[in-house]
Amino acid sequence: GGLTVAIGVLVDDAIIDVENVFRRLKQNRARPEDERRRFTDVIFDASNEIRPAMVFATVIIVMVFVPLLFLQGLEGRFFRPLGVTYMISIMASLIVALTLTPALCKILLGGRLGSKHGDTDSFLVRHLKRIYEPSLRLALRRRSWVLGAAGLATVLSLWLASTFGTSFLPSFNEGTFTVFLLAPPGTSLDESNRLATQIDARLKAIDGVRSVSRRTGRAERDEHAEPVSNSEIEVTVETGRDREVIREEIDAILGSIPGITTMVGQPIEHRLSHVLSGTPAAIAINIFGEDLDELRRAAKEIETELQSLPGARDVNANREVMITSLPIRYRHAELASAGLSPADAAEQVREALYGEVVDTVNQGVRQYDLVVRLDPVHRETFEQVRDLMLRGRGGATVRLRDVADIGPERSSNLITRENAQRKAVVSLNVAEGSNLGDLVGQVQERVDPIVQRAGLTVAYGGQFEAQQSAARTIMIAGLAVAVLMLMLLQISTGSMRAAVLVMLNMPLALIGGIAAIYLTEGGGLVSNTLALLGLGGQYIAPVISIASMVGFITLFGIAVRNGILLINHYNHLMQLENVPLGEAIVQGSMERLVPILMTALAAALGLLPLAMASGKPGSELLAPLAIVTLGGLLTSTLLNLIVVPAGYSLVFGHKLEPRTAGASSLLTRIIGGLRPAKTKET
Repeated sequence: GGLTVAIGVLVDDAIIDVENVFRRLKQNRARPEDERRRFTDVIFDASNEIRPAMVFATVIIVMVFVPLLFLQGLEGRFFRPLGVTYMISIMASLIVALTLTPALCKILLGGRLGSKHGDTDSFLVRHLKRIYEPSLRLALRRRSWVLGAAGLATVLSLWLASTFGTSFLPSFNEGTFTVFLLAPPGTSLDESNRLATQIDARLKAIDGVRSVSRRTGRAERDEHAEPVSNSEIEVTVETGRDREVIREEIDAILGSIPGITTMVGQPIEHRLSHVLSGTPAAIAINIFGEDLDELRRAAKEIETELQSLPGARDVNANREVMITSLPIRYRHAELASAGLSPADAAEQVREALYGEVVDTVNQGVRQYDLVVRLDPVHRETFEQVRDLMLRGRGGATVRLRDVADIGPERSSNLITRENAQRKAVVSLNVAEGSNLGDLVGQVQERVDPIVQRAGLTVAYGGQFEAQQSAARTIMIAGLAVAVLMLMLLQISTGSMRAAVLVMLNMPLALIGGIAAIYLTEGGGLVSNTLALLGLGGQYIAPVISIASMVGFITLFGIAVRNGILLINHYNHLMQLENVPLGEAIVQGSMERLVPILMTALAAALGLLPLAMASGKPGSELLAPLAIVTLGGLLTSTLLNLIVVPAGYSLVFGHKLEPRTAGASSLLTRIIGGLRPAKTKET
């Protein structure tokens, strides 16, 4: 994933270096022959000129991925490798750009500059500059309006983002539905099989269903043990029909069968949810308390309340029923008289009723346990259990009823605990058209009053908990990284005001990223916009997932790079070539137009296949990331070329911070190596 996302960015450093070398070589060739510098010296100085900005920009791109390294749990397993791969590949591309690229320039650009057409810009570049220059000069004359419009666009995009929903991961397109059938506890295997067979036949008849397979119950020693009352059906669908239509038909079939609880999901989603919360649903409501009756009552009330909640589906409380059990309470005095300890007596009862493995029988490649236990005809009734014979240490025998109190009791078939606290669980999934964040908010409004009235406590788990944890980690680590970025930018540009201007690219990128989510994740553009403005219809909130947040991280790094290239070049022109401020802004912007557009285009071309694969199986994690990055690249690249020059002119137009050519920071001079000679190139 990391290499796929980085593929377009890997060439950015080389593009910046080659473009600057090529431009300086053209300027050198345009001089009178007796004033031309050596070919190698021009390449050396051109590479050194761009090196500090290039190194700082790459380091910042690497830094923005640091928050991914702090992700824990499933989200960490998904995105940490992506971040590490991206960071390593970007650093490798920087090393290549600093070492191999200048050498290749010396080898490959000599012949190009020897031809006449090598002295002029290409047709496309000439027309781009012809369009850009008057737009830039207009923006510089109306700089307050430009900055005000950019600020307004940022505010509007943040308002739009506030209407979005949230989710943990994007919905997977797995091509298979997992249908859970939960019959009442105690249902026999024959009855469960009969019921599930009927449902199998009806599911197979759905148009678009390719195959149906089922498992009823699971072995007791299975890691995912299930009673025989539970069945799990895998429904594989064909690619030609709408999955949601098939799902609605499945729901209709399941809804027509009384007396069972059902849940419909997908295999991977089911396993992710089970790992996160212990339930196969996206949201788990854990209710804690000591009174089992109160827990059971509250869970049923919550289940009833949430079944009418729009956006919720597969609402299911604990599958608890009252069953008859046979507790055995030993009387220690009688046990001692018979020469037995409680452990000895319990072991003998267990062996008689449940058996003990005494050997293993091999049949081909299979092994079967040989279990010895009391014949079933001697352990079927309550009286037979009471008459079990126990053997003491001295060989004396005693009946179980003589050393223990045995009596049938009514109790719950299921008691669950977490951190030594009894709990009841209500689980539910997110219906089509809703989203995890909004649904949990609505659930909390209904559940919290019920829990408070009962004197219980509640915790919300599952994908919601993981989403909140991941978002919190990214935000906290992101703020720390932003502070470090600001410090690095101050070192690179030599000015805190210039550093803040570079950071201005982040909200400019935010505009396009948010717009891209709105266009691709919501409903129809016109109808959804009208609904958003309250002019009719239901607003379908676009969804921001953890994958989308990683897309913003990728975007911010690329956007900040463009700002560094512009402002560092302004500084270079003013401090090393004595170009006045206004002319430096225009000249610097014109000279950086091509590398900025080329790096943005390279990144976009690398991400375009991922974005176009949106909705296809296997693209669920990377497609939202690519869509956000592409949208943000569009706005940040275009606005960067207008807003940053206008901002630089406004901030430094009256009083430029004094900084001579020799006053560069020590770190910048070390990165840049030998400072380029002061020239007056035309």
